[in-house]
Amino acid sequence: MSTTGALILAAGLSSRMGRFKPLLPIGKSAFIDHIIQTMRTAGVGPVVIVTGWHAHELEEHFAGRTDITLVHNPDFAHTQMFHSIQLGLAALEGTCDRLLFSPADVPLPSRRTMELLMACKADFACPMCEGKKGHPAMLSARLIAPLLEAPSQENMKSALARLEVRPIHVLVNDPAVCMDADTPESYSQLLHYYTRACGGPRTLRLDLTTAILAEAPVFDETTIRFLDLVGACGSMQNACRGMHISYSTAWRRIVNAEEALGFSLLERESGGAQGGRSRLTPRGHDLLIRCKAMQKELAASADAIFQKHFADYPLPPAAAGRRRS
Repeated sequence: MSTTGALILAAGLSSRMGRFKPLLPIGKSAFIDHIIQTMRTAGVGPVVIVTGWHAHELEEHFAGRTDITLVHNPDFAHTQMFHSIQLGLAALEGTCDRLLFSPADVPLPSRRTMELLMACKADFACPMCEGKKGHPAMLSARLIAPLLEAPSQENMKSALARLEVRPIHVLVNDPAVCMDADTPESYSQLLHYYTRACGGPRTLRLDLTTAILAEAPVFDETTIRFLDLVGACGSMQNACRGMHISYSTAWRRIVNAEEALGFSLLERESGGAQGGRSRLTPRGHDLLIRCKAMQKELAASADAIFQKHFADYPLPPAAAGRRRS
């Protein structure tokens, strides 16, 4: 009997979304739980998750789960997705005949889609809905070894082309294969689809934001995320790219915060076109640690209060939309 493994990529920076995407709520679970559950019902396992940004959150989330293997990509801020894929493939090598792999922010592909992919005899296949390619993709285990030998700077498309593997497109009636949560707007669209096309329950959710002020605003969640990214990426330039903000905008935020606080948050080294190197000062690092700890405690307390008052709050059913097959 053939075995299908699962590789879920959760090492990205979640920069445009502004929140850690694998643990975003959908219905009564999180993104990554939803996709794992669907894979389980389709008979997929073992499951390997490649972590990077906020790896500790996934380690806490899956603590005690012996059916899930976490593999950390320590170079997540400086490497392409293909490197994370290679780390996951190495962990799955020898455990399955084929595998499904997907980013963690594509949580709603159906069990039927996964079964169609698993039935495909090709070496590599991906679902296609209304002319658009999506996830999860299916990969034959015979490709694991040659893909592990490919340069990590490559991407899956170029690596497959070098191996002369022609991807097969499996036609599905499942728009969710192309739906992710790169931005708050796409997250809202995904939740809308979940309630109308998937029949998911409508639930209220709490959106908690944080700002710290002195006589005037000092910094907010965007600045906290930026400092966190600088610490991970080692440069303001790379952090700006990750958050899709201009260098001048980030610079103004840091300067305003430093003026209000009376000390430097970052140590900067000029480096020409590459933007140089940046690192948190000791006091900047201490401040970031305090902010992240406060955010974690605030989120837990706020969620408990929210559940106390709104856990049983009724919402009318969503208007029926086009059901997927």
